[in-house]
Amino acid sequence: MTDDTTHDGSREACPRCGVERMRAWSELDGEQREVVRRLPASVHFKLDERVARHRWCVRCWHEEMRDAGQDA
Repeated sequence: MTDDTTHDGSREACPRCGVERMRAWSELDGEQREVVRRLPASVHFKLDERVARHRWCVRCWHEEMRDAGQDA
């Protein structure tokens, strides 16, 4: 069984594909983290900032920054 809730208890589907939920760095496995390191946002943001403030869809690899009001 899969847990469809994020760390704050909400379920939030990817705004691009609408299928997967957005995942924090801590929810990604090693292969997924390697993909994230190679996404285009790596040009504009340092990895530590992305780890702390971004989320990813593991289906379409959409990346978004979390609002400052949400904790990492």
